[in-house]
Amino acid sequence: MEQVKYWDKQFGQNSYIWGDEPSIATNIALSIFKEKQIKSILIPGVGYGRNSKVFTSTGFDVTGVEISSTACRLAQKYDPSLKLLNSSIFEIQLPEEEYDAVFCFDVLHLFLKGDRDKFIRKCEKLVKPGGFLFFTVLSEHDDYFRNGAEVEANTFEVKPGKLIHFFSKLDLENSFAQFNKLQEGEILDSVSHAQHGQKEYRIRYICVQKQ
Repeated sequence: MEQVKYWDKQFGQNSYIWGDEPSIATNIALSIFKEKQIKSILIPGVGYGRNSKVFTSTGFDVTGVEISSTACRLAQKYDPSLKLLNSSIFEIQLPEEEYDAVFCFDVLHLFLKGDRDKFIRKCEKLVKPGGFLFFTVLSEHDDYFRNGAEVEANTFEVKPGKLIHFFSKLDLENSFAQFNKLQEGEILDSVSHAQHGQKEYRIRYICVQKQ
């Protein structure tokens, strides 16, 4: 419930918080998904559709899950081809092995370890055998690292109600150890933030395949 309140407030105050340019990571995922002939994609934490629009506009069948009803209303306008489900990935009831791929941008690091593991297990169940998971997370090299009170190893409350876990390369690999790793990397990404203007931050990405 706290997550819902936090994100409803953020999207209510700022609307298209991160501008309309997709992440560099989205284009990396797009290239992989095209190569692997992916057709259906699930996006947990889809927000207002900044990244999903890259996939819907290039012919993918995309379903987005989003806890914020405010973000869902924005996404209906921003990415009308997106199939929207206003729910939490933890609570939503979807058929198992339904999707070719999961694309999850900067959501996994918002949880404590128990819920991060649960999140990955849920996504694993929802992709088909041989399907793909592409995740991005904040890197421990980001400037935000060590801001706020540390609540778990490398997890900080960077502002009231907002936790961030900062991933090392090994930490990320260990989180997806049950999969076949295809590609990973660290990139300097940027957004045009509604309140803070142009902002750069370091994220890690990993693409794995379900066995």
